[in-house]
Amino acid sequence: MASEDVPEQREGAPDHEDHRRESPDRRPHRSPDHHPDPEEEDGASDHQPPEVPVAEASRERTRGEGGQPEDDEQQPERDPHARIVRILAPVSEDLRDRAAGSIIGLAIGDALGAPFEFRLRSEIPDPLPAFEEPWMGLPPGIWTDDTALARNLWTSLIEHGGGFVPDDVLARHLRWLATDPPDVGNQTRAALREAMGGTREAARVVFERRGPEVSAGNGSVMYCAPLGVARTRDPERLFAEAPALSRLTHWDGRCATACLAVTLATAALVRGEDPGPSVVAAVEAVVDLEGGEELEYLVGEAGRARAIDGPQMGFTLFTAGIALQVAGEGLGFEDGLRHVVGLGGDTDTNAAVAGALLGARHGRTAIPATWFDRLADGEAISAEADALANIV
Repeated sequence: MASEDVPEQREGAPDHEDHRRESPDRRPHRSPDHHPDPEEEDGASDHQPPEVPVAEASRERTRGEGGQPEDDEQQPERDPHARIVRILAPVSEDLRDRAAGSIIGLAIGDALGAPFEFRLRSEIPDPLPAFEEPWMGLPPGIWTDDTALARNLWTSLIEHGGGFVPDDVLARHLRWLATDPPDVGNQTRAALREAMGGTREAARVVFERRGPEVSAGNGSVMYCAPLGVARTRDPERLFAEAPALSRLTHWDGRCATACLAVTLATAALVRGEDPGPSVVAAVEAVVDLEGGEELEYLVGEAGRARAIDGPQMGFTLFTAGIALQVAGEGLGFEDGLRHVVGLGGDTDTNAAVAGALLGARHGRTAIPATWFDRLADGEAISAEADALANIV
């Protein structure tokens, strides 16, 4: 569960506080009073992606009836971003292994952390009993809403040939909510209920009702990584698509910033780029957006100078920060996830995002077989991971 949306048993605690005032300035060339606001700072709202090496697509597209190309480049009405040239990343078995590893890694991290969610760091057993404890009375290996929403996203991407169709993702979320799942974050539930009633921009309505102090939860960043997988060779598209994905349920700009950083890092890691520079580049790409400077700080200090197991444990930048930290510092898949869960707090969501990044870095072959064997619906998730990897 995303504790962004603090669960009912903790309803008396605020979702999170406004952290924008707390983080020290980690960019010495800026004045101490510098706090960028996309709506106030010239040019910030028109943030442009950094330059990346690009080349024409290395594989020929198939042709449809009448010899017309089926490539999205020839069909802008289906995908207005499709004319963006693609990064020249060889489509190898290693790349597919990393792409699938990110998808499976997300589900593994979610299931690993679920039994320990909302515990203090001091309450987490050491060594961690991985895939040995139940969650909500269900057997070990059960995953939460993090994977459920991510699965809605990646199955939509698969069915649309890699295309991101927000209305379709939202429709899948609404069908899932209608099944009365046992685990839904409060902020996510509120936005989906508004959308179910026909409200356009439902997340904006919820944001305006709740206010920014309790609206930067981790319910969108927890499932965004599959979009980064799908954009492994088209990362420029993430500057529009990642915020659009976040706004399906979370309107706060810090949520969009977290999603953009995580998806950019995911895409780079699936391409096989070095983890440290990949994370640095992802953070630098968002540092001038809302919450970007605090994210930069948390990538270094989450779980260190800044505990992530307190009442504000569901803060989106906590989740993005700790996940980017373990990926960027080169931790292994198992060691990285054990470390993240051991910090306490929103353990399932933090580990879901970390698992997606670590899986993108190390590939599915790094996932312990004993963990995968206990993952609920693991074979189906693995098949879906392969399907998405095949269209990267």
